[in-house]
Amino acid sequence: MRTGTRAVATVIRPVALARRTLATAHGLTIVGWHRVDGRTSDGLSTGVDDFRRHLDVLEEWGARVLPLEEAAARLQAGTLPDRAVALTFDDGYASVVDTAWPILRERGMATTLFVVSGILTGHRFAWDAHEPAHCLTGRLRPATAEELVAAAEEGLDIGSHTVSHPWLPALDDDALERELVDSRVVLEELLGRPVRSLAYPTGGWEPRVRAAADRAGYTVGITVDRGLNTGRVHPLSLRRAFVPSGAADLRHILDGAYTFLRPLDRWRSRGGPGW
Repeated sequence: MRTGTRAVATVIRPVALARRTLATAHGLTIVGWHRVDGRTSDGLSTGVDDFRRHLDVLEEWGARVLPLEEAAARLQAGTLPDRAVALTFDDGYASVVDTAWPILRERGMATTLFVVSGILTGHRFAWDAHEPAHCLTGRLRPATAEELVAAAEEGLDIGSHTVSHPWLPALDDDALERELVDSRVVLEELLGRPVRSLAYPTGGWEPRVRAAADRAGYTVGITVDRGLNTGRVHPLSLRRAFVPSGAADLRHILDGAYTFLRPLDRWRSRGGPGW
């Protein structure tokens, strides 16, 4: 997190805390990571020690970590506990299954892994193509179908992250339907259970994309628009923040201090990937 942004959040934090205290209904905070691969944090990667510190912050803050679909349903019903949080991972890296998930299980924390279904047929993530070959078979390796099934049997929730991770607003209606429907069908056949949650790749969504997700059978959709989810937020465009490396930044997220960045998030999610 940039120093200037963090400084603004520090100033805003008391106001955000006051607003949260005065709220008449509890909200839901959704946070996310991509991979936890044993190295220092550098964007998509989160170091194991940093990840453990993030979970320490959640516990110290008094977070009530709930399974995502349960949390979304209770948000709409108005029955969330105070400080409700849902945890997520995007893409489908093996390090989530073999490193992050065991740590979360030890702490009794539920989580959802949004999987790009195309990786199950041997595809690799395009953004990792420049990495050395040993990284693509090591720390940057996608999870296999067998690993996902085993983790799901242990309680890891699996959601869809489309077939090929495209920028969804740019697709025509037929291509959009294929990305949303085919990924869900593949994952359901693999897991033997319904898949009803979706994370929009790179946070790209608009009303047309959200309507297509509804038609495709999803009940929960996750964006990268930061901020607290209230009962007024549509369940197919729930807000989420990715966790920076610093534990103090996660505390700012939990307290709502980075919500002032949401207009920028919305611009990015409608206009095209800006990162």
